[in-house]
Amino acid sequence: MNSLQRVLAAVAGQPVDRTPVLPVLLMQGALELDMPLTQYFERPTRLFEGQLRLLERFGHDGVFAFPHIVQDVLPWNSALTFHDDGPPSVAKMVIRSYEDILELKVPDPTAHPYLRHTLDTARRLARDVGGEKLVVGAVIGPFSLPTMLMGTKKFLELIDEPEARERYFPRLMDMMVEFAVRWTKAQLDAGCHLVVFAEGAASCTIIDEETFLKYAKPYIEQYVERVTGGPGGGALALEFVGHGLPYMRHVRDLNVLGFLIGETDTVREARAAVGPGKALIGNINNLKLLRWSPERVRFEARRLMAQAGPGFILSNQGPEIPLQVPYPVIEALVRAATGAAL
Repeated sequence: MNSLQRVLAAVAGQPVDRTPVLPVLLMQGALELDMPLTQYFERPTRLFEGQLRLLERFGHDGVFAFPHIVQDVLPWNSALTFHDDGPPSVAKMVIRSYEDILELKVPDPTAHPYLRHTLDTARRLARDVGGEKLVVGAVIGPFSLPTMLMGTKKFLELIDEPEARERYFPRLMDMMVEFAVRWTKAQLDAGCHLVVFAEGAASCTIIDEETFLKYAKPYIEQYVERVTGGPGGGALALEFVGHGLPYMRHVRDLNVLGFLIGETDTVREARAAVGPGKALIGNINNLKLLRWSPERVRFEARRLMAQAGPGFILSNQGPEIPLQVPYPVIEALVRAATGAAL
């Protein structure tokens, strides 16, 4: 059973030879290529070689065909600030007033040079390892993308103001769904087996249940239906990023293959919330990896796998594993699943 077969079997709840393991390694490619992180992220084409070298070093079950998720803001005429010690951040807000929403038009994600390089990387990874390894893409979900374009505070204020919400919110969200659908389908067409859509703003860390049900869930459902419905529909997984367990029961019927869960979303409670038909992916705390020893990581990972049962993929909670996590710690996470000795 190769890695791709293993992951697909786990997602389907079928027997596997071992638990699949997918540490989210994005920045570590820069270490493999011995270049500063700013240089590595400057052009996503470097991601291809970085991902292949990480596969060779760790032997995990998949590759990530995106350099970082904040690239999604670039087609909207935003900009990024690159850092030597962590992922890029958004450099400017595109929507400074509600009236700006009326002037916005949905950009073509495939027309932006940076995102075109990302798609080229996805094609190359799919060509070279896609028959054996899972190729993963990622987008910012439609409810969360506005927080990257106007700020979380302003977006939540828009939802809370009845007059402004009535005038601007439907138009804004229609554009967000349209962009997310186009960008997701472009990654699937480029060869990604699975696209993770991150909805951190839809977690109960950010919004209450009433807001989730009334203003987030309908657009998440619309996005999923447009990507997965009809002939040739693509495969999706939902990541709440923040604490998502209280809302997981509301999305258990979404046409997604699985859910990425955080440390506070215990595997047993998450399984009870979504039922047996969805994969659970997680949920080793990515920040605790900074201070845990390899032995502790292996202990925690094995305990987690024992609790999870079928339909589970071992990974870290989102977002990615920090650059400063020592390689022996990452190796311990992978070896906990593969059964190799430390």
